[in-house]
Amino acid sequence: MALGLAAACAKRGELDQAIVHLKELLGATPDNEIANGMLAGIYAELKMPERATVYYQRVLAVNPRNVLARFQLGLLQLTGGQPQAAVETLRPNLSDNTEFLAHFYSGRALLELGKTGEARVLLERTAQRMPAEHPLHAELQGLLRSAGN
Repeated sequence: MALGLAAACAKRGELDQAIVHLKELLGATPDNEIANGMLAGIYAELKMPERATVYYQRVLAVNPRNVLARFQLGLLQLTGGQPQAAVETLRPNLSDNTEFLAHFYSGRALLELGKTGEARVLLERTAQRMPAEHPLHAELQGLLRSAGN
């Protein structure tokens, strides 16, 4: 019930009310993967990365294979100036042979860390998989040049 109410509130843009419903649900069932993920997403949307991080970590504690939560947490870490944490968080997503965004952001993080060789490998894999019309394709080309390609 609370999850449906939270989703309806979020859909209407009533994020404060959605948070109330989600916290109510999590008070009763703290390991609810969906509620933790929704709350993390709302906090990320509200530009509250510390709170979003806590709830993405809770999702991963419940389900370490949650690819979306892992990706969003890694992205928050990277944009929050924690490239090493982002690399560690995103690493499990790199085993998907069709995936390219975790490779892209991991490569970007590795460049920030000065690990050009490792970055180049991931960015080359990204280039093999990312569609040419993808909005990040031009940035990928620049990163490849930075990595020595």
